[in-house]
Amino acid sequence: MNKLDYYEIGRKIRRSREELGLSQEAAAEMCGISPSFYSNIERGIKIMSLETFVSICRTFSISADYLLSDNLPQSDEVLLHSISEARKSGSVQYEKYVRAIQALAEVADRL
Repeated sequence: MNKLDYYEIGRKIRRSREELGLSQEAAAEMCGISPSFYSNIERGIKIMSLETFVSICRTFSISADYLLSDNLPQSDEVLLHSISEARKSGSVQYEKYVRAIQALAEVADRL
C-alpha cells in the first residue's frame, strides 16, 4: 500500500476551500474543528481522524477519491466551479445551488 501524502491532501483541501471563497476560520467552523488544527491539516502537518476527513469532504462537497488519489474527476472540477460561480451571485443563489446538490446526493444515495 502506498503511503498517504498528507501535504498533497492538505493542498487539495486548501484549493477546494479557496474555490468556495472561504477563510480558514470559516472552514474550520463548518467542519467542527479548531482553526489552528484546520490550518495544520491544510499544511500537511497534522493527521486528521476519519470523522474529520469525512466532515471536510462533506463540507466542501469533494470526494474522498479526489483527496486520496492523484486525479481530480472532471465532475468535481465542474461542481466546484459551479458552486464558486453561485457564491459570486449572492447568498440566495448559493443556497439554492447547495440545496439542489444536496437533494441530488440524497437521490443518488438511494439508487
